[in-house]
Amino acid sequence: MTDTEQHDDNIVYGAKALKIIARPVYPIVSAYEFEFLKEEEILQRRMDNCTIYMIVQRPLTYFDNVRLDDSYIYFDITDGTQEPFHCRINLVENEICAVGEPTDIDVLFFTKEPSDEQPFRNVGAIKLFDKDGKFIVWWSPQKILYEMLVKNLVVETIGDPLAYLDFRVLYVGKAFAQKVWNRLTGHEKMQRILTLEGPIGASPEARAPFEVSLILLKAMDFDELVVVPDTALPRRPATKLASHLINLNQDGAIDAFSLPFIDVGDEALTRDLEAQLIRYFRPEYNEVFFDNYPDIKGGLLSKGYTWSDFEIVGLPAALSTEHGSTSIGYVVKP
Repeated sequence: MTDTEQHDDNIVYGAKALKIIARPVYPIVSAYEFEFLKEEEILQRRMDNCTIYMIVQRPLTYFDNVRLDDSYIYFDITDGTQEPFHCRINLVENEICAVGEPTDIDVLFFTKEPSDEQPFRNVGAIKLFDKDGKFIVWWSPQKILYEMLVKNLVVETIGDPLAYLDFRVLYVGKAFAQKVWNRLTGHEKMQRILTLEGPIGASPEARAPFEVSLILLKAMDFDELVVVPDTALPRRPATKLASHLINLNQDGAIDAFSLPFIDVGDEALTRDLEAQLIRYFRPEYNEVFFDNYPDIKGGLLSKGYTWSDFEIVGLPAALSTEHGSTSIGYVVKP
């Protein structure tokens, strides 16, 4: 700052902060399910958008007491450690089939000794087909909880769905330089986790590939906080104020400063989000913890933002490690 600038009333300084808005690109999926789903072209297109992935684990969650009766499908969601979450879905109301239209149910079992008649026990996934054998929809416990809580699938319930949405965070990584299904194929950390992490659930069918799951995210959008003068910006610990000179002698200077420094899709959003997640949770399988954040390569500080926080919307999950935890629906402020 020159002496002239110091004494020019038409020279002011502004600062900016930013909230990253992230969203899942697909429901939470187990490592076992991912091996099959990643080959489907329609799912590859959805997963193309993933830029951040989290490897997480919770006790094996499965369907129990599954039966199809008229236009209803009945089932429990359970993990063998707490009260089952009782569910009933009206297939007609959800426009899955028409009134009086026959529907067939196919179930995929965790158990090696599956039942051949209703009610089905220890079920990993439910598939529905029309009378001609055409596939309609498939659900895993996590997928149906996601569709119920996020996509407004109408489910009549007794119990607490949030009891089955707590996950331990094992690893956080980014995937924007490589498609996520390629990134995770033969992934060293994934293989290490599946090798070293034993089952934590009460079910005798529990296996690490069934319990270890993937949360696939994308930094979809952002909200800016624009402050003039810069000293009015709320401060965060261990952050340096990134000030920007605004010359009021120039027409439209404030309006120009109010324009975003980045576009939606800028890699800085992903780099910053990855660093914040790792720094906050310090997952046991990550090795670099970004202790110098926000001063990271290609992050939002390098774009001129003093600080950022993030919000993950549409993710029905509570995440935790011994270092940090979140509830469902949250903003993290490092």
